[in-house]
Amino acid sequence: MEKCIEKRIDAIFSRWTEGVCPGGQIRVRKKGEIIYSKNFGFANLEHQVPVQDDTVFHVASVSKQITVMSILLLAEEGTIDIDDDVRKYLPDLIQFNEPVTIRNMMNNVSGIRDQWELLSLSGVRLRDTITQEDALSMIGRQKTLNFEPLSQYMYSNSNFTLLAEVVERVSGQKFDQFARQRIFKPLEMNQTQFKVAYWKIVKNRADSYSEVGTGQLIRKVLNYGTYGATSLNTTADDFLKWMEQFKKPTICTSETINAMLETPELKDGKKSVYAGGLMVGDHQGHPYIEHGGSDAAFRSQIFRFIEDDLDIIIFSNTTNIPLNKAAYQIANIVLGFENKKEECKFGPDEAYYREDLDYNSVPGFYMVDLNGYRITFKFSALDGNLYEVNQYGKIPLYHQLGNCYKLSNDWELFFGEKCCLKINEQLFDLKKLQPYKEELEGCIYEGQYESKELATTYTITKEDGLLYLTHGRNGKSLLYELKQHTFVNENGATFKIILEKNEIKGFELIGGRVKSIIFTAV
Repeated sequence: MEKCIEKRIDAIFSRWTEGVCPGGQIRVRKKGEIIYSKNFGFANLEHQVPVQDDTVFHVASVSKQITVMSILLLAEEGTIDIDDDVRKYLPDLIQFNEPVTIRNMMNNVSGIRDQWELLSLSGVRLRDTITQEDALSMIGRQKTLNFEPLSQYMYSNSNFTLLAEVVERVSGQKFDQFARQRIFKPLEMNQTQFKVAYWKIVKNRADSYSEVGTGQLIRKVLNYGTYGATSLNTTADDFLKWMEQFKKPTICTSETINAMLETPELKDGKKSVYAGGLMVGDHQGHPYIEHGGSDAAFRSQIFRFIEDDLDIIIFSNTTNIPLNKAAYQIANIVLGFENKKEECKFGPDEAYYREDLDYNSVPGFYMVDLNGYRITFKFSALDGNLYEVNQYGKIPLYHQLGNCYKLSNDWELFFGEKCCLKINEQLFDLKKLQPYKEELEGCIYEGQYESKELATTYTITKEDGLLYLTHGRNGKSLLYELKQHTFVNENGATFKIILEKNEIKGFELIGGRVKSIIFTAV
C-alpha cells in the first residue's frame, strides 16, 4: 500500500489513538487485495483490552443483509415465494388488512411500523432486556400500517424481525442455526454468530462506549435478545468473506444475488433506494451498495463499490467518528476523487447565515424534521457561550463564524430569525417551539388516554399553566405547541387532538417510523 494513502486513512481515525479510548476495525480491499487493515483503540476500557483482529463487534443493522440472504436461500430451494403475502407464513402475527409480501419487507416498502419506536412509546427502554418474543408481540398487536405497501420507502426494523421468524418456521431451525449452517460455516466465518439471547456469552466481544460531548465516556448497555433486524456479531475479517459473495457467489446462485440487489419501483413510478437489506446509490458516478448500523454505542458501516471492486468495512464500539462519512473519505482516497473541502463556507447568498447573533435569543427548545424523522434539541447560554443540554449535562457548541455553530457530532447550526441544521451539505429548517400555556382554570386536554396497539396509557395534566404528558416509565414531558390542538413532546413525537363536536375523543400519535397510533380518552 502506498504510504501516502495509509497516512491519509490513518488521519481519519486519529481520535481512536488518543490514550485509552474505544475504537474499531477497518478493512479496505480492492480487486481482491487487502490494501488497508488496522485496528484502533480498546475493546474494553475497564480492563484495557485492545481491539485486535479477533475482536467481535455487534454490527446492528448490517445484520439485515444476512437475514435477507437466509430468506432468499429458502426461496432458491422453493420452500417459500418472496411474492407471497407474509400472513401465509405468520398468520398469528398479522392483524392489518392489507396484503404485504416478503419482498415488500426485504425492501422496506411494507408500511409495517418500526418495532423500536413502538416499544419505546410503550415504555420499554432500549437498554432493557428485550427478547424476540417482546418484539414479535408488539408487532403482532398492530392493526394499521404506516402507509400502503409500495407507496413509499420507510425503514422499519420490524420487517427483518418478521423475516427471521419466517426462516425459523419454514426451515424448522432456530435462526442462528440456519445462518450458521447455510452461510457462516460454508464461508468459514468462524467468529460470526447471531446473539439470539441477551444472556449469551460471545467470546472476544467488545463493549460499547459513547462520548457524550464533554470528553466524558460512558458505557452503553446492550441487552438485546431480538434478531433478524440486528444482533449479528462478527469481525471485519469474517465479514470480508461474506462480501466476496457479491462478486463470486458460492453459497447461492448469481440470480439470488441479483434478486438481493434489486430495488423496487414505487407506485408513483420512482425507484426506491433500498434493495434486500442494502442501500443502493452512486458516489461521483460510481455505483455502490452499503449499509450502516447503530445500537447502543456500537457503530458499523460497510460499502462495496461494485464496478471498482472496492470493499470498505468499519466496525466500532464508539460514536465519536461518523462512519458513513469516514467510508466516503476512504473511497475518495482510494479511488482518487478530489476531496471536497469540509470547512464552513459562507457567502451573501447563504439563506441562513448572518454575521451577527444575539446569543441570548438562542436558548430554548428546537425541532427539526429530517425527511419525516424528527429530532429535538435544547440549548442554553452562559457567559457568552452556547450549550446543548441533554441528560449528561451541558455540551459546548463550537462557534464557527457569525451565527454558525457546530455540534459535537459535526452537524452545523445556524441561529437567528431563520434557523437551520446542516448535515452533509443538506439544509433542514430548525423550528424553535414554545411550551403550550393556558392561564384559565381547567384544561380541556387533561385526562387519561389509552392505546390498545401499544398496550399503554398516557396522561395529560396542567401544572402552573403548562401542559405535560406523563407515562409510567417514560416520565413527564413538557408539551410544545406546533399549531392549534397539535403538540410536540421533548422526544419529537406529535400529538394531534381528536375532536368531535367540541368533545375530545383522544389523540393521534405520529412519530418518525410510527404513524397514526390512536389513543382514546378514558
